[in-house]
Amino acid sequence: MTEENTAQRLQETAAKCLSSLDAWNTDLKNTTARESLLEAVHELRKVTSRLEIDIAMNDRQVVNAKPLPVPAHKSKMKNKNQKPLSEILPVAEIKEAGAKRKIAIEEAKQEKREQQQQQQQGNAAVDDAPSDTPVANDEPKAKKPRRKKREDTPSEE
Repeated sequence: MTEENTAQRLQETAAKCLSSLDAWNTDLKNTTARESLLEAVHELRKVTSRLEIDIAMNDRQVVNAKPLPVPAHKSKMKNKNQKPLSEILPVAEIKEAGAKRKIAIEEAKQEKREQQQQQQQGNAAVDDAPSDTPVANDEPKAKKPRRKKREDTPSEE
């Protein structure tokens, strides 16, 4: 749309909106006047939106900015020059570091098992020795059976 056309639309819709507002103000209960005012306001919004678009387009031209290209979807892009990720990323180094980490974790677990075995052997030697303190029983206590619910409701006779 041209600037003259937009300016003419703005004048016409603004005049129609003002006349609809006057008609509605004289009789606030008139539904047709109210509906015509709402339609005029809607048309005014459309014209102002067009003005905002024209302003944005003009700003782009003034700045001499290139129009932004709409990017294609990733599935449509065919960049044959792109290297595979295995060449870009240090995959071999990452795998090697992961293997070293696994080995370190396994060694730590093995050391922990050995320490626990040594502690158990040390505890067994201590248990064999006579002591004045009573030995704590490691067996869990037997649970008490649940109590049956009492019926609090009086029986009807």
